[in-house]
Amino acid sequence: MVLAAGVVFWLVRAFLALIPHCAVFWPIKKIAAGFAMVGVSGYCAFSGWDIAAERSLIMTLIMLGAILADRPALSMRNLAVAALIALAREPEGLLGPSFQMSFGAVAGLIACARLIDGRLFVRPGAGRIGRLVGTGLSGIVGTLATTLVAQIATAPFATYHFQTVQPFGLIGNALTLPLVSLVVMPSAVIGCLAYPFALDRPVWWLMGQAVGGMLAISHWIAGFERASVVVPAFGTGALAALTTALLLATLPVSQIRWLALPPILLGLGLMVHPEHHDLYVDRQGWGAAVRGPDGQLAILGSPSGFVLEQWLKADGDGRRLDRGSGAAPGGRCDRLGCTALLPDGRAVALVRDRRAFPEDCARATVLITSLTAPPNCAGPLVIDRRVLATHGAVALRAVGNGFTVRSAHGDDRSAPWRPRPAHTNLEPTADPPIAAAGGMAQPETLQAPAADVAIDAPDEPLQ
Repeated sequence: MVLAAGVVFWLVRAFLALIPHCAVFWPIKKIAAGFAMVGVSGYCAFSGWDIAAERSLIMTLIMLGAILADRPALSMRNLAVAALIALAREPEGLLGPSFQMSFGAVAGLIACARLIDGRLFVRPGAGRIGRLVGTGLSGIVGTLATTLVAQIATAPFATYHFQTVQPFGLIGNALTLPLVSLVVMPSAVIGCLAYPFALDRPVWWLMGQAVGGMLAISHWIAGFERASVVVPAFGTGALAALTTALLLATLPVSQIRWLALPPILLGLGLMVHPEHHDLYVDRQGWGAAVRGPDGQLAILGSPSGFVLEQWLKADGDGRRLDRGSGAAPGGRCDRLGCTALLPDGRAVALVRDRRAFPEDCARATVLITSLTAPPNCAGPLVIDRRVLATHGAVALRAVGNGFTVRSAHGDDRSAPWRPRPAHTNLEPTADPPIAAAGGMAQPETLQAPAADVAIDAPDEPLQ
């Protein structure tokens, strides 16, 4: 969006500067900003007007509007106004990666604008060759510094939401940004202007060559070893600490910025000690991921490929496992279902056919099924169709002889507008969690976090 506005702004201002009368008597910078506002609005409508583009449009229009009001375009005040307008339009966007990454990147770039200014290589009084070399170095250093600042500012949010880090993104962006800035975006504007005169074909060809070069560079970078590193998912505490550090590092203009160091260290410390779950169950009950005795997740049943990918990423596991790849080490599968062992030796059963209920209800500690468990299945912790319909996907973590559970729907009491089913037993409790089947010792009482729940050992089967 900024590149589209910048191309229109530069072309209009350059054209008006060629006319002596306009250059002397007209406010060509403000006129160019007005044309850029119209052009970027048209670009947003042409591109589909989605939420992310609309948010970028608001930010760009405020920056250009500051030029019309003789105010600095890049300032934290303008960014704050853009954020308030975007949140008034879409309050829930505050929790999404698009809002967090876009505003985080711009905040970092504004705060480091003086440090990444590439004009420091252009020395006053230098000759033509010196100015040419200085301009080239300024462009390279400016591009690298801009990319580095943006990646650092968005790293906490990208890692939290997607659990991946691209170490070579700096190289890829440095190689592709010149193509975007100098060829792709100018070609898009010139092609639209040349279209009514049927002169646009060579422009689109040139634009296609630049896009092909971008894709070739992307494939080349993706072929590097460890081009994409999967990191374990960390909690909201680490994200809150890193977000606080970003705000302290960008908003103040004095030495107060050094106060960002403690939350940075706290956030990094929380990131390296994430909470791992031992069992994941999808919302339909068709599949599960079980931590085997080797400490790695393995698949039971047939979860969707997307769900499986998210489970592995959340665990910091970069492997690619196929759906229906069988049971975890020490387990087995047949037509009726699958069984596997947790690291502490307790059994997990995934039931596909009702004929497996009698045996699995008697032997398994955790029973998972997309069916409705029979009323006499009172031994294990039962996660069946009714539980999943109420709580959605669930994740279990073994604590002592019991489990703590995190569900997709969370605590029903936190959403007053959501009807609370009478049959659910997956809710916060102060009682000890369920004990393992097979006569194991009584577990210790769990103090679960607010987003976790402990599971009772029910007198009747868990519904």
